[in-house]
Amino acid sequence: MCGGGADETPHGLRVFEGAWADGYLGRYPVRPGYAYVIWKGRHVAEPTELSPEETVGFWSDAARVAQAVEEQYQPAKMNWLSLGNGVPHLHVHLVPRPDEDPRAGIPLESEAFHFDVIGAIEPAQLDKEAASLRARLQR
Repeated sequence: MCGGGADETPHGLRVFEGAWADGYLGRYPVRPGYAYVIWKGRHVAEPTELSPEETVGFWSDAARVAQAVEEQYQPAKMNWLSLGNGVPHLHVHLVPRPDEDPRAGIPLESEAFHFDVIGAIEPAQLDKEAASLRARLQR
């Protein structure tokens, strides 16, 4: 993640290129509309390592992506997860929790981020959803 900036990664397609962070629609949907936002400055693992200006910039960019995901997928709740246990570079997972979520009201299942268990979205569908999010983010 430290290199950043790619339009496509093994895990998703870039839908947003901000001043402070890039947003991606996930190829392996924890839930429909799963996205993640990656800090694109110097290497940091925690948000507490950012300056006040960087903090505002990062979370503002993350909020823009989250708002577009909410508009497109209409979840009952958006979960913002800052983990970093597996990848120690600042990023946030945006997990829209739909009304019909089988685990509504409780945390995600333990295997939620085991991408070897979660099937990938068909490439054409991923492209279509990513294009729609990009259009929302350009408004």
